[in-house]
Amino acid sequence: MRLIRLFSLAALTVLLAAPTARAQGHLNLFVGSNFSGDAGRSLSAALNDGSRLTWGGAVGGTLRGIFGAEVDLAYARHFYGDDSSLGNNYVFTLMPSLIVGVPVGGEGGPGIRPYGTAGFGWIRRDLSINGVDAIKDNDLGYSIGFGVDGFATDHFGIRADYRYFRNVSADESTNVVGISFDQGTFSFSRGTVGAIFRF
Repeated sequence: MRLIRLFSLAALTVLLAAPTARAQGHLNLFVGSNFSGDAGRSLSAALNDGSRLTWGGAVGGTLRGIFGAEVDLAYARHFYGDDSSLGNNYVFTLMPSLIVGVPVGGEGGPGIRPYGTAGFGWIRRDLSINGVDAIKDNDLGYSIGFGVDGFATDHFGIRADYRYFRNVSADESTNVVGISFDQGTFSFSRGTVGAIFRF
């Protein structure tokens, strides 16, 4: 939990710097799908299956359109499938993330902004099989990804985004700084498209 607080503090620092450092805020509302890894299907299968959508949003800000932070949250109902035996299974992610972008066309008006992002936060999974709990956990996890914001006006645009998620396990007694991480066994990719509002 210490690293989640650290990432959250970094995101908050960027957002609080907005009034004094020409920062821009943004809100992204998106819909998409999960694929690969534990999602158990290819990208093409995900695009053809409307029963397992993921949706969510992100709010954050960037300094001069280059360095920034955001908090990304997403909910994927029927992550493991929509068979009745699997119940109301889902995966929920909450990731404070750092952003590095390239504002082609400047900070206002029409333009595009390719970006890369990395986050560290929370992954919650819930799955029951025929009414019996099979998975119900809360894990630390990380995300890495990239995307592009395409702005049509000063305040509105479209974002296309890809992120890879993986859980980690933590041992608080084996490292000099007090915490050590091991790669988890749960992972998936997420592709989304959404509206982005710049303010």
